[in-house]
Amino acid sequence: MRETGVLGPTRVLTIERKLGLGENIFLVNATPRGAEVLPDIFHAIDTVYHNSPTYGRFNGYLVYSLYSLSSPRITRRILEELQKAELISDFFIFDIADFDAKPANYDYYNSTLGWGWDWSRWRDQIPKTLKLKAKFELPLDEVQPIVDFDTTDVLLLKHMFDDGDITQKKLAKILSLSEAQVNKRIKRLEDEKIIKGYRSTVSTTENELNLICFIELEKPQDQLLSVFYQLPYPATITMESRIRFAIQIAFNSQDMMGFLKGLDVLRPHLASCFVQTVHDAKMSMDSHPYDLYNEKTSRWETPGSEYLQDVQDVLKRE
Repeated sequence: MRETGVLGPTRVLTIERKLGLGENIFLVNATPRGAEVLPDIFHAIDTVYHNSPTYGRFNGYLVYSLYSLSSPRITRRILEELQKAELISDFFIFDIADFDAKPANYDYYNSTLGWGWDWSRWRDQIPKTLKLKAKFELPLDEVQPIVDFDTTDVLLLKHMFDDGDITQKKLAKILSLSEAQVNKRIKRLEDEKIIKGYRSTVSTTENELNLICFIELEKPQDQLLSVFYQLPYPATITMESRIRFAIQIAFNSQDMMGFLKGLDVLRPHLASCFVQTVHDAKMSMDSHPYDLYNEKTSRWETPGSEYLQDVQDVLKRE
């Protein structure tokens, strides 16, 4: 699949929350003025690293943002400032506690024809799955304890973030460590579940549709989440709490009806559910996410006052 271009470079999957760096997804309803200005604002704020126009319950932008756990209200402060400036009319914040990157099942993929999946099979299976008594072990944790780490760990993760295929020999040379020391540090980061795994990116097609489905359960019920693991497509299941999840999945646009009909079957078991599109994703920041770590203070720094000033500076240039 690498030879045919289906699989791209390896990406290291990490959760920095265990190191003190939080992450959230936020959605905004953009005003006409905001639709023009917000991309520049997102680019100016260092904590925002990814954004996409979106449609659904919120018509505006879907954004990924980082924050120091010592400053948990920074995202809300920025959004309230955007609301005050009449750039957005409403917003929604989903705080990421944990995530699982579900791998694809390529038994249903043909390099020439693409995905071949019978959606009626999934719809028929959902009621049977929900009735199962055996508990599905969801590989997610709501609470992420902070672990001991140092600057070298952060630098190690930074280089692995940039190049998922980097060798331990190259890392050892960059960090002035022995290969044995690098191996030991990586093994510890994996054991602590800071490094959650490694996944090759899957190439997109012109007909691919990327969606994020935000769901809220009536009560904690891991069995319901298992139905999304039955799909062959690669997906990311993200947890905010035991009842709030976001499922990001990409498939061919003609499969949209099959997915929505499956949601129709699930809907009576959900407290709430809405779907957002992600169709023109862009990396937003010039700096690196790991640049938020201050080596001198050994802390993640996300100064809210500076970011609020960034908003004002962009508006002055408008």
